[in-house]
Amino acid sequence: MAIFNDKKILRKEILEKRNNINLVKKMEMDKKILEQFYESKYYKEAEKIFIYISYDSEINTKVIINRALKDKKKIYVPRTEFKTRHMDAVEITTLDNLIESKYGILEPKTEEPHIDPNEFDLIVVPGVAFDRNGGRMGYGAGFYDRYFKKINEENIDKIIKLALAYELQILDKVPMDAKDVPVDYIITENEFIG
Repeated sequence: MAIFNDKKILRKEILEKRNNINLVKKMEMDKKILEQFYESKYYKEAEKIFIYISYDSEINTKVIINRALKDKKKIYVPRTEFKTRHMDAVEITTLDNLIESKYGILEPKTEEPHIDPNEFDLIVVPGVAFDRNGGRMGYGAGFYDRYFKKINEENIDKIIKLALAYELQILDKVPMDAKDVPVDYIITENEFIG
């Protein structure tokens, strides 16, 4: 039980720090992170990318989505069902026809078809905190850990799992459970970890 409480406290502390980043500084840090992301072979080689739509103080992924669509990549974003904790990935060709969930997050409409998770080249994974071993602490709902379970064992290592984070989100050690799936790489404003 202690780990759960620790996670809760840690999550609150990190989110508070992230929410308090000066906006001008945030834009500068986002720019550095995005440049590294575009330059990475993982972005360049990916054809099918599953990426979350940024919300609140997260790194601005809407810019990535628009750039990737211009670069003729297939882009998929999450559609969630909070009651069942179920998440699908749905292809989009624009950010314009999304709807706002009751949590204020942009998502595809419920009737849009979803993709088999085994087909991705790259998954950009959100998170509150990370460590240098790929440890990841999410927002607590378990959507991504559950989603990764749908990927066949032989594909889970092939699909690149990459996180975008500010340096303040990198900890010495993130508390992880057996069901938590680590990320392969993390890009911060200062470095490429992996």
